[in-house]
Amino acid sequence: MNLLAPSVIWMLAAIAIPVIIHFLTRLRLNKVEFSSLHFIKKLETSSIRKVQIQKILLLLLRILAISALVLMLAQPVTQGLIPGWLAAEQRSHLVIVIDNSASMNGKLDGESLLESAKSGAISLLPFFHDNTQATVIQTCPKKTIFTGSPHDPLLPSLIKGIEASYEFDNIWDLIDSLTTDPTIDELLKECVVFSSLMHRPDSTFLAKNFLDDWKFYFINPGQIFDNISIQSVSSINRIKTVNDLVKLNTRIRNSGNLSKPNVPVELLFDNHRVGQVVAEFVPAREKEFIFQAYPGRKGIVRARVTLPDDDYSADNNWFISMPVMEQIKCGLIASTEEELTILEMIFRSIDPTNQFLFIESRLQPEINRLFIDELDVVVIHNPQTILEEAALALDHFLKNGGGLIWFQGNGDTTIFNSNLVTHMGFPVIEEFKKTVTGFFGINYQTSNSDLLSNLQVRNIHKELPEIFSYIDIKTTLKQKIHLTLDTGDPFLLEFSKGSGTVFYFTSLLDLRWNDLPVRGLLIPLIYRLLILSGTDEINTSPVTVGSAKWISIEQDYIRRTWEVESPSGQKTLIVPDFNREGILIPNTDELGIYQVFSNGELFTSFPTRLHEKEYIRDESFQVNLNQIISADNTQWLSLEMDLAKLFSEVRQGKALWKTFLLITVVLLLLESIIGRPNLSKIKSPENYD
Repeated sequence: MNLLAPSVIWMLAAIAIPVIIHFLTRLRLNKVEFSSLHFIKKLETSSIRKVQIQKILLLLLRILAISALVLMLAQPVTQGLIPGWLAAEQRSHLVIVIDNSASMNGKLDGESLLESAKSGAISLLPFFHDNTQATVIQTCPKKTIFTGSPHDPLLPSLIKGIEASYEFDNIWDLIDSLTTDPTIDELLKECVVFSSLMHRPDSTFLAKNFLDDWKFYFINPGQIFDNISIQSVSSINRIKTVNDLVKLNTRIRNSGNLSKPNVPVELLFDNHRVGQVVAEFVPAREKEFIFQAYPGRKGIVRARVTLPDDDYSADNNWFISMPVMEQIKCGLIASTEEELTILEMIFRSIDPTNQFLFIESRLQPEINRLFIDELDVVVIHNPQTILEEAALALDHFLKNGGGLIWFQGNGDTTIFNSNLVTHMGFPVIEEFKKTVTGFFGINYQTSNSDLLSNLQVRNIHKELPEIFSYIDIKTTLKQKIHLTLDTGDPFLLEFSKGSGTVFYFTSLLDLRWNDLPVRGLLIPLIYRLLILSGTDEINTSPVTVGSAKWISIEQDYIRRTWEVESPSGQKTLIVPDFNREGILIPNTDELGIYQVFSNGELFTSFPTRLHEKEYIRDESFQVNLNQIISADNTQWLSLEMDLAKLFSEVRQGKALWKTFLLITVVLLLLESIIGRPNLSKIKSPENYD
């Protein structure tokens, strides 16, 4: 128990008053005349003893009553985090952290958690004294909105002005930076955190050693009961053309506490519904659905999987910016005229009318320089040598999202550029292999490649090529093998460099190497490779809300006027980076699809996604921090309670003055009852003779 006004304890000296009166009463003698000693002896054995006991009991009651009254005036409280005298007399520092991240947009009884948190923060300000240095910080983006006295009249309006966001709070890093700030040197340090605490601290935070001079109050604004969330939407097939079905695997979870029957889940392309399922969702359970729909047009299709509104709407929509192939600029590079002719024939067969395929042919037996920045896909067939400058250009091309289809025919590692292996992830060439009689077959049964699924081939087993010669290579775990020979060696593999994709064949498009050029498999296979390599998946790839987005731009377009439109319709002009050939969009604080315009025409678009740690969790918000913060320095509160009263009790202890007042009244009543005269035993003068 603590006393908020210990200076009044000196008043306990008043208990000496009834003690002194008691002893003075015993010294005072009254003469009473009795006619017979017989009655005196009876009084000694009965009434006089009772009177003495009564006097001692009255003395104790008066002492206890005075003591209880003095303790009441001393304002007793139970043990809290902060002793009352310390909070009142010492210089102190108060930090109030208000989480305005995505999870605080959840609603409870019609009010957002953020609004409840702001009201709760304002209600705590009167509990701090003028000698307290107060700092109020919002989490998204991290910003100090006030520093000064907690009684400043502007502070409540500044707290009310904190706006909601859809960003990630990173609350533990923020607390770490505050509690290790060397400029905070006050004796008493308190940190009040208003947050839904949707994620636990990582190992870096847990490794910290917090000092015991900080007092923490973690205040949970409330629990979301009605919530169904879209956990993920992933494309099953990578090929996206007008004539191919788009297949989207959707995972949905009931993160609330209510069972939800007949919930419609919808798929929209360009705000038109193209698919719907109705299902029941049980709390803490997931369900998966596969939507299938045709894109309907070329270009960039804006897709969205959506759920009905509930108490947390941030996870009710999953946005996709889906590029459907419109035109591919393809460069063909070969070492001989014959090889170049075969390549041109194959690629012209893919697009006879030149509607979406732009082809540029080059004869380069020795690749010393490459001018490929304006191309989407480069096909290199049987390179004899590739020099340093060309390797650097190819590396830059792939890092910026270009696609490469490579046919390896030279097995001489001494004349091959080593940077292809060491810096670009190409497989290591082992040796050249050739059959003496017969051929090597393709082992299609072991392939689980999405590249080969649903190929427009009547009987794919009859269309598999016979291989007469190939380059044996050594692969790594980062290289995905799509087709293998019956010897176990790779025939077609895929790997990435930066944002680009490389498809690597270990045999040439030459009848002396294999009969693939006359097989029906070749055209649909090359078509798919072109689509996968040439699709603008870099510019349309999603970013987390609040992260910067880089858009690559071809050199011919860099001097155009560039404008970005947010999901809410706000437009912003962006100055291109001429050196890096692109634009940087630093602010993506909205949830939805951003559109990028070039001279007023749509150039590309990209979606923003909710941070994975801003989803509603099934677990309790209270995090076990006893390893780093002493339990004696931490309190966990909830806004659903009477926060102001509860905060005062846990900070300075629960007030006990009412209890001591009640004890005083009870003691005085007992003293009055015991000390009152018994009228029935008092004889009137008329009764005496």
